[in-house]
Amino acid sequence: MREIRTEIEIAASPLKVWDILTDLDKWKEWNPIVNQASGNPTLGSKISITMSGKDGKDANNYTPLIIKFEESKSFHWRAEMMASFLFTNERIIELEETDLGTRLIQIETFSGLLVSLFWGKMEKHVPAMLKSMNEALKELAEKQG
Repeated sequence: MREIRTEIEIAASPLKVWDILTDLDKWKEWNPIVNQASGNPTLGSKISITMSGKDGKDANNYTPLIIKFEESKSFHWRAEMMASFLFTNERIIELEETDLGTRLIQIETFSGLLVSLFWGKMEKHVPAMLKSMNEALKELAEKQG
């Protein structure tokens, strides 16, 4: 299994950040790495996400399953591509209250036989993608107060 982790401090309450994160239908309005997202992020539900390609057009579409959900603190999803033994991606989004407001932590894990083939590309591009999402979320949350 391989892991990529990003963090950012946001000068807004965990509840404000949580409200933005869990309103998937609005991700396309602020999230630079997503063209479309929908669903109700609750434990056991499936959500739909269409990533944005380099040209801004739709890229990969996947339907992860929410496998952990703790209101105002964290949610965690798992997506299998092709078959779980070939490629599985998990995203963990955690919020921690800080003196400033909120620490957002995003962790993506990758497992399966195909990971080693694509790891160089993922290691190069995924951190920048997550950081751009983090920065956009920070800007929106701090603007909304």
